[in-house]
Amino acid sequence: MSKKKYPVRIPRYAAGIRAQESRSGGARTWWARRWVEVLERMGLGARLGRGKHYAVSGQVTGMRLEGPHVEAQVVGTRENPYRVTIDFRVPDGAAREAIVSRIKGEPMLAARLLADDLPTEVEQAFRDAGLDFFPGGKLAPGVYDMTTACSCPDYANPCKHVSAVLLILGEEIARRPMTLLELRGIGEEDLYEG
Repeated sequence: MSKKKYPVRIPRYAAGIRAQESRSGGARTWWARRWVEVLERMGLGARLGRGKHYAVSGQVTGMRLEGPHVEAQVVGTRENPYRVTIDFRVPDGAAREAIVSRIKGEPMLAARLLADDLPTEVEQAFRDAGLDFFPGGKLAPGVYDMTTACSCPDYANPCKHVSAVLLILGEEIARRPMTLLELRGIGEEDLYEG
């Protein structure tokens, strides 16, 4: 039985956001490494590799973050860019309050976050509230703590376009770890005393 051959499809040129960590071969911070580990455990297989190529090549031409909602455009083989959306699960009222109280209760944690550092105690605060800090976990059969969508024709979800956006998002988190809390619905204003 012979394998079915598919035509080679090369994405259109794009001068978008170029991944730097993926190009240099590794993440420098513990939270950036953990982000990549989570992506690798999601079982994306070759889609993650193709997404890495898209991220390094600058195929992600725009990305907007609004709390737990991410929208991006990724240039592929077709004339119009694909639209990618990612929505992250946010902690419910009691869990959210426990996490925020824990961070606010230790002022050095909030100060380090605001100084672009991520103390491991923040991840522990999520664990103590019964939640995963890093996304990608399966909450129940067919229920994940983030949902992804892409306008491309690929039946797989997440596809390579979503993978590219997740990798670019990981680089933003590496630079500014507070982004990871914002994706979980906790903003800087929540960490100020008041």
